[in-house]
Amino acid sequence: MAERGDVVWAPDPFRSNGGNPRPWLVVSTEQLPYPDEESIAVAFTTQSHHPGSFEVPGEAWVRGKPRTQSYVLPWSVATLKDDAHVVGAQGTVTDEFTGRVTTALCSYLDPTTGP
Repeated sequence: MAERGDVVWAPDPFRSNGGNPRPWLVVSTEQLPYPDEESIAVAFTTQSHHPGSFEVPGEAWVRGKPRTQSYVLPWSVATLKDDAHVVGAQGTVTDEFTGRVTTALCSYLDPTTGP
């Protein structure tokens, strides 16, 4: 079961051929209707050219820090079914970093929530 702050590998919706999975940061909490089966996650990338992306600093990694600098795209959201989509785990980032990303995501959905 993926938990908030976990970075998991799941299908890449940005590749038309289904390609390799990509990493996703789980941002959902236990309040999700089926927290033992599904997670809400945002996409990771190695591309820094996306305005509004979050650079994942080394100190944000609790475990599993990749060799390549990563960024999170808080507007690229997916619901992942743990059994069907998640094919592995990269690691975990801090609660503080996950919270910053979640605040940004919520600001896209609710204009009263600041970044």
